[in-house]
Amino acid sequence: MRIETISYKRTKNLGNFQSETMELTASLEEEDLPEDVAENLKLFIYNQLYPPTPGNTTAIPDSF
Repeated sequence: MRIETISYKRTKNLGNFQSETMELTASLEEEDLPEDVAENLKLFIYNQLYPPTPGNTTAIPDSF
């Protein structure tokens, strides 16, 4: 099986019955590893929904 695209979607609860949703889709090149691309999508979305602040690293916490 050849994986051609990977999508990742995440919803952040903003409170007061509000939420923010972000979804990214990546097209894979032949040399791309799907697990690396998936991790990059998750990291990008995490940094968009939870922008880095001083003392906050860019690693995705286990609870994400």
